[in-house]
Amino acid sequence: MEEHNKDADQRLQAYCDGRQTALSRPLGHGIDGTVWESSRQSALKALYRVETYDRERECYRRLFQNDVAKLAGFHVPQLLDYDNSLYVIEMTIVFPPCILDFGKAYVDQPPDFSAEALAEAEEAERELFSDEEWKQVRLVRAALRRYGIHYFDARPSNIMFPRRP
Repeated sequence: MEEHNKDADQRLQAYCDGRQTALSRPLGHGIDGTVWESSRQSALKALYRVETYDRERECYRRLFQNDVAKLAGFHVPQLLDYDNSLYVIEMTIVFPPCILDFGKAYVDQPPDFSAEALAEAEEAERELFSDEEWKQVRLVRAALRRYGIHYFDARPSNIMFPRRP
């Protein structure tokens, strides 16, 4: 992972150098990429693999083309720019309730997984949410499907609910 992070950080810096912005502070990282806030208060995400980048970029493009800023009450980051050679996506920063991370989503065609594998994955995801939250997660997924996006990474870090007092 460390080598991925170093390469991603170098690509983020190259992206910034070409766009009169700078990396401000890290926002997070995971198995698919790393995210930084830029000096112009946008989120810059560098993906580690081209396949993941292509999926994520295409989801954001699809939502941008349809002027989608919210789905079932959840904020969606707005696409600002991207660089196909650096695997970097620039988007707005959003706050809960929000949906993030489309690296494991599929556009137009769902993945060719067996019904059993899909059911097992859904059950594992379902266990991460309360009953009420799971109802909302299902609404967000249904809203995404209306745009041809099949979302397969429902986790509390990706589908974020407002913090409770």
